[in-house]
Amino acid sequence: MIKILRFVLMLFVVSLLLTGCAGSGKLLQKGKYDAAIDKSVKKLMKDPDNSDEIKTLKKAYLLANNNDLDKINKLKLLGQPDVWQDIYYAYKNLHERQKKILVLDDAVLEKINFNRKNYTDEMTEALKKAADYNYSEAVKLLGTGNKYDARKAYDLLRFVAENLGNYRGAEQLQNKALAEGTVNVIFYMENKSKTVLPEDYEEQILKISLKDLNRQWLNFDTRPVESTVYDYEIDLIIKEIDVSPERLTEQKYTDTKKFEDGWRYLFDENGRPVIDSAGHRVKVKKYKTLKAFVTKVDMLKSAKVKAVLDYYDANGQLLKTYPLMSEFVFEHHFARYEGDKEALSAKSAELIKSAPLPFPTDEEIIFDTSGDLKQKAYELIKKDRNYFQ
Repeated sequence: MIKILRFVLMLFVVSLLLTGCAGSGKLLQKGKYDAAIDKSVKKLMKDPDNSDEIKTLKKAYLLANNNDLDKINKLKLLGQPDVWQDIYYAYKNLHERQKKILVLDDAVLEKINFNRKNYTDEMTEALKKAADYNYSEAVKLLGTGNKYDARKAYDLLRFVAENLGNYRGAEQLQNKALAEGTVNVIFYMENKSKTVLPEDYEEQILKISLKDLNRQWLNFDTRPVESTVYDYEIDLIIKEIDVSPERLTEQKYTDTKKFEDGWRYLFDENGRPVIDSAGHRVKVKKYKTLKAFVTKVDMLKSAKVKAVLDYYDANGQLLKTYPLMSEFVFEHHFARYEGDKEALSAKSAELIKSAPLPFPTDEEIIFDTSGDLKQKAYELIKKDRNYFQ
């Protein structure tokens, strides 16, 4: 399967390369007239006497223009008011194509029978009629009170604003369409547990980065904005808060380490000195065992917050609910010892360096759950972003 995918990918890349390297004649044969014109113009600017390129350019220019002119005539025959935007773009194609040709030498233009035309009046007429139609349709769509209609109105007005600026107040109307087409979501936090939340807990939760999820037609707020109508409400409800007692436990153990402590003569089981083959008394190393009596102290305290994340529509109807839980654990270890410090293991030596710490207060440890709870809520909302439409 992997080999097949690689082969298909290779064919795709090769086809792209071949397309990119295609000459103007090949592009002409494929009906890609404007691409053929671009190629020919580039080559003729370097070599104005290239007869093949002159032939290709002449034919491609004629066929491309005929296509646009045929399109214009057919659209005008329809007599529909919604055709003027397409007519404008067709005239614009003719205008822009002519500008490309005009960079060539007069001798080249003469060989392709170039006849300069002024499309300004036709473009202006088509643009005004298209703008008037789009504007009128946008006003009608905005009158329905439907968000999807407002988005259609926005696209119609975008054409007007991009080409004629604030023609007939199109930019203000476009802003109105944007506002009416946007889904607004408000995020709240509420404490329904029997425990008083620490100061700034809600403030910390409301720093949730929902603005990162904003896009066209979707807006999240964590504080109500005046005059904004909200389509959805997301509530993070704190249901239960549990703080464990402070737990401090001790564990005692002994670290030992053997050290070389000089030498002594070796004796057999009868107490006689052991003699080596050279007649000398045998010596052996003497060891001493050091001991450190360690008391390890474990400190533990935790806070657990249980919550739900609820989605409501504008009518107060519950749409979705997710259970959430966040726990913060304070855990600290230190040790003290008696005896020989040299006997301590590496782990014990590190514990000895650690000093006792005060337990966090209930308020502090509850507050420390806010970051995790906020992130979990964010991930759920991010996953459901397409739900809000």
